[in-house]
Amino acid sequence: MQVRMGEREFDKVLSALKSLVYDYNTKIREHGVYLKPFHVVYKKGKRYIYIGKYWYRLEKLNGKLKWIYLGKTKPVEQLPDPPSIPEITIVREDSEYVFDDSLLNQLKRYRGL
Repeated sequence: MQVRMGEREFDKVLSALKSLVYDYNTKIREHGVYLKPFHVVYKKGKRYIYIGKYWYRLEKLNGKLKWIYLGKTKPVEQLPDPPSIPEITIVREDSEYVFDDSLLNQLKRYRGL
């Protein structure tokens, strides 16, 4: 089922999701690869947000950090499994965010939101 949320309410959800990814990335730092906390795509006036879907490594080029895309699958087999975040797309339409309720159900298991 699709859920619609206003900006303030969704910020709490987004913060909790990013926190899961940040905690995971802290655990795997020694491997030099990271799960990108969130990725935003703008298309046809809408904003699409993907959480913890893509793997990257960071490189420093000319004093700037650059994300180097590695794919959607875990690049190093020895890594622990990432947090179980449903592979859904979050769409911002006007001032609301629209997404599948499975995301909230999964968050409740982790954080008790």
